[in-house]
Amino acid sequence: MVAHFLFEPGEWLGAGQVTFTMSPDLLYFRTKWSVAKQEDATFLCSQTVEIIGGDSMLNVFSISPTSERTFGIVLSNEVLGEFIGTGVVEPEIVAWEFRDMGTFEGYEVYERTQEDEYSMHAEYLSSDGARTMIRGKIWRKKGLPI
Repeated sequence: MVAHFLFEPGEWLGAGQVTFTMSPDLLYFRTKWSVAKQEDATFLCSQTVEIIGGDSMLNVFSISPTSERTFGIVLSNEVLGEFIGTGVVEPEIVAWEFRDMGTFEGYEVYERTQEDEYSMHAEYLSSDGARTMIRGKIWRKKGLPI
């Protein structure tokens, strides 16, 4: 499996913007990913997303490699529930999608732009037909200098 942030224990920080098809609002967010390897070759990732001046949300992802280029992903969120998806890995891209027609579907694509940085794009569709579009970047959290 190509080493991407989902498969490397550590912390990643990020920022970006969120837009909606049903609203002219543009929201800005900060995010933090914490990735931990489990004993059974899976990775547990917690993602905190904070809307600037608004709410924050916690997503927990369980990542299980299924082949050299694919993985299973489970998203748990106390508001949305639990969703099962699939992911793909390429040398410079890691992406996944959830397809639960009628309730929750969408995808996220992370493209490596530098050694420890990714640009990201995601789109999610809610049951009422509203589309949420997310753009941003994440980078590896660096330790404090000694």
